[in-house]
Amino acid sequence: MENDNRKRRKFLVPAIIAYVLCIGLIVFETLGKDMLYGGVPPVAFTLGVGAGERLLLSAAFICISAYAGYTSLLRPHIRGGIIAFIVSVAVALANFPFLTLYTGELVYTANAGESALYLLNCIAIGIFEEVAFRGILLPLIYLYIPNRKHAGVLSILLSAVAFALLHAFNILTGASVTATLLQVGYTFLTGCMFGVLTLLTRSVVPCIIVHALYDIGGTMVASGVAAGAHWVTPSAIVMAVVSVIAGAYLTFAAFRNKKPLFPDA
Repeated sequence: MENDNRKRRKFLVPAIIAYVLCIGLIVFETLGKDMLYGGVPPVAFTLGVGAGERLLLSAAFICISAYAGYTSLLRPHIRGGIIAFIVSVAVALANFPFLTLYTGELVYTANAGESALYLLNCIAIGIFEEVAFRGILLPLIYLYIPNRKHAGVLSILLSAVAFALLHAFNILTGASVTATLLQVGYTFLTGCMFGVLTLLTRSVVPCIIVHALYDIGGTMVASGVAAGAHWVTPSAIVMAVVSVIAGAYLTFAAFRNKKPLFPDA
């Protein structure tokens, strides 16, 4: 037991270092965009610094997850949740603006360098948020729920609520109340999707893949790599239909699941 505790404690130092470096990068971004660019930084600066911040946070939270003893969730495997993974990927692909890109209502404006930073940033967001919410918070809630029969569903719902409420802080960055409430709503639903996927696969890696795909398709305009309309009525209908089908299956799978999140739970 003492050896296990000693092995786990070794993750604390790199977690602290990564977190401190992230704070330093945030300070640099805050000061740099005013001092270097007069408050209007180029897309490459915003994406590059944002990716760096999230990768450092990812490293910190991976270390925290390992320290907490949740390393099994960091291993890449998908057994037990192949169908859930497929329907989740379908939701992510439905979030891509294929139709508006085809019709020209949305124009992709980024160059090769900006595109690479955009992809890196989306992947970094997926790693950071999934490790934090599905790799740490969800198992923490799961292990402290006394009713083991409903532990999986309850931990999914509670972690999804926390995930959604985090996005409510976007209103402090200038987002409108309507846009923020809409984001809180759909992040709760995607949080439930990621939670079910974690429960069925006992890994956050499939969630990271789906999350990154979802952001790659859905944040082009917000990230400044495209301009125009993301949604039109036909694409919104497709997204709604795919989401309903996926939601129905994932809800059924979550309640039907008898497998614990951890083998010894």
